[in-house]
Amino acid sequence: MTSDVSEPGAPTDDPGASSSGLAALGQLADLDVRLEQIDHHVKHLPERETRTGIAAELAELVSEARLLDAQIGDLERQQRRHEDEVARIEAKRAHNSERLYESHLTSPKEAEALTAEAESLGRRQIEIEDQILELMEQLEPLSSARADLARRHAAATERMAATDAAIAAAESEASTQHNDVIAEREALVGSADPDLVSVYEERRAVGRGAPVVGRLVGTTCSACHLEVPSVEFERIVHLEPDVLAECPQCGALLVR
Repeated sequence: MTSDVSEPGAPTDDPGASSSGLAALGQLADLDVRLEQIDHHVKHLPERETRTGIAAELAELVSEARLLDAQIGDLERQQRRHEDEVARIEAKRAHNSERLYESHLTSPKEAEALTAEAESLGRRQIEIEDQILELMEQLEPLSSARADLARRHAAATERMAATDAAIAAAESEASTQHNDVIAEREALVGSADPDLVSVYEERRAVGRGAPVVGRLVGTTCSACHLEVPSVEFERIVHLEPDVLAECPQCGALLVR
């Protein structure tokens, strides 16, 4: 890999200007890293994982509630049918009682038949009312479980709302930070050597997320965290300030 890059801008008599240009690349890279960090942070908020868990919990609660509702509905329909039958029996017994005690009823056989029917209807009513009690006993724990599900669903819904609010607040804060960094970046680009910025942007476009700029920290490249061989290090640090140099290990532009 070639360690030197041709000068992007016209020669200058002020070495400090070129040095500042190289420093601007480092600052630009820092701002782009900051933008990536902001985006990564907002995409991987812990609240998002929490929200996924709550959503799964709510889905499970809804599924359980549907099953309970089906069971409760079936029992309640049976109870209503039995209650309707009891109502019909009571009406029949009342009608028979009126007939039995009517003054014109003179046939002993008819009276006996009405009495027998009344006893049969009474037994049937007791039997059905026992079934209603059994159904009510079955409904009681199901209704209690359904009420508990409703409470848990309400609590989970509240937690979901709080989590959504936290996510929205974090996204709003991240948006503000992102806009601030973008404004700082635009100001930096506007004041930097356009040729240097062009080199940086071209490398960044093809870098696929790899660091484009590194700083020499001692003899180590901050982009790849590898030590620059001593011969290369000596040659690079003695280059003219306006000459771009690459890390021989990773190819990042070196700010020195």
